[in-house]
This record gives sequence, structure tokens and C-alpha cells, in this order.
Amino acid sequence: MSPPAELALWSREWRGPMLRFAQLHLQPREEAEDAVQDAFAALLEVGAAVWQQAEPRRYLFGILKHKITDRLRRKYRPEVGYSEAFADDIDQVLFTERGHWVDGVAPARWSTPEDVLQTDQFFAVVDICVHRLPAKPARVFSMKALLECEAGEICDTLGLSQADYWQCMSRARKQIQLCLTQHWFEGAAP
Repeated sequence: MSPPAELALWSREWRGPMLRFAQLHLQPREEAEDAVQDAFAALLEVGAAVWQQAEPRRYLFGILKHKITDRLRRKYRPEVGYSEAFADDIDQVLFTERGHWVDGVAPARWSTPEDVLQTDQFFAVVDICVHRLPAKPARVFSMKALLECEAGEICDTLGLSQADYWQCMSRARKQIQLCLTQHWFEGAAP
């Protein structure tokens, strides 16, 4: 399939789920739509070889996650200069003086295809569970767990108090735990 045709296929199949995910984090709707469009535009830049090897859902949502995070950071964080961003030497953090990995930071063992499939299925169920949450706890949980935002940043972004943040996280975790118990660990279909 040619790249434009494949992009059109991916767009028809994944635009809706991507937009729902983006709307959890970006308001107004136009901002979420722009993030989804940015993700598809980034896809055009990589070339057909990547498209044929990539799993569409993982690849598109990975790009979208970064586009959402970039937009949230631009909105709520000041720009950091190049010299500030690279002030500490990464080699000193990752390696000893003799060039060996520092304990705890060495790359992990690669997964087998079966592990990847199991992980993908688990995260598909997690995605269903998150989308079953009420909007506010879903947004808070998703920003913390999926976008890896800090609690203060989430509170500032959503206009929440610390108490409200912790209440949303607690409720979201309990509901997701219940959903996962019913639909993953006990084997029922979501």
C-alpha cells in the first residue's frame, strides 16, 4: 500500500480514538484536534519504511502523547535554554569512571514477542478502563500515569487543589483496579 493510502487508512481508523484521548488533556476541542493533526503531520515526515514496520496504534499514540505533552508544557512551563537543559554531563550519571554502567541504569533485557503481545493486550484493557472513568478523574489519572506530569503541574493545568487531585487519583486507581480485576485478572471480556 502506498504511504498516502496507508495514511488515509490510519487516519480513518485512529483519528476518533486519538481525538478522544487528546480531549482528555487539551481544551478547547480545537486544541485537541490540532494535536492529532500534528501527530499525523509528524507521520508524513518519517517515510514509508517506518509505516510498514510500525504497529499503528502504538506508533500514533506515541507521537500524540508527545504532541500533547509539548502543548501542555508550552502552555504552563517557561522555556529552558540549551545550556540549562544540558548543564550536567549525562556520562557521569550513567557510567562509572571505568566506563561501566552505574548500578540500576543499565538497559533492561528485551521482551519476547509473547511478552509484547501480553503487554499490548493489558494496556488495551487499561485504556478501556480509563475511558470508563468520569471525565475529571480520567483526565487527572491520564496526565499522571500516561503523560507523566507532576502533581503540581496537573493541579495548575486543571485548576485543582492538592486535595482534589489526590481524591481524583484515589478514585481513579480504585475504579481502574476494579475494572482490571474484572476484565483482565479474572479473564472476563471488557
